Amino acid sequence: MKMILLVLSAMALTLSTVTPSVSAESACSGVDRTLAKERARALGPVIAKQLEAKRAEISQSLRFDGWSILYVSTGEADDAFVFYSGDPMRNKYVTLWGGVALENEEKEIRTWTLKNAPGIPRTLANCFAWHMTKER
Repeated sequence: MKMILLVLSAMALTLSTVTPSVSAESACSGVDRTLAKERARALGPVIAKQLEAKRAEISQSLRFDGWSILYVSTGEADDAFVFYSGDPMRNKYVTLWGGVALENEEKEIRTWTLKNAPGIPRTLANCFAWHMTKER
């Protein structure tokens, strides 16, 4: 019985090393994923106005090379990721993503992002696609 467990453990270890999973550190390398509470509070009213909502709560942020993707809840519509080229305080959003993605749809999400957010850095598009399919 001990021999069977030892063999199974070795097989599991081998499988885990031949099929490495991409981590946030590599998929989102260089992407700023922090969001200070003060920044979220300041952005709320500005984004609410852009979305024609009474309020907006920002709970996640992905930023890279002048672009931002913010996860926004308004309480009036489905939560969405809102894409900005430039400072969200001064620029209107480029596009929105609402909904979910399956783990095997990373390529499709990246393609959608590059198409619907023209000019978005590939690094940020890759991070968003990974975030939607692997981290959520």
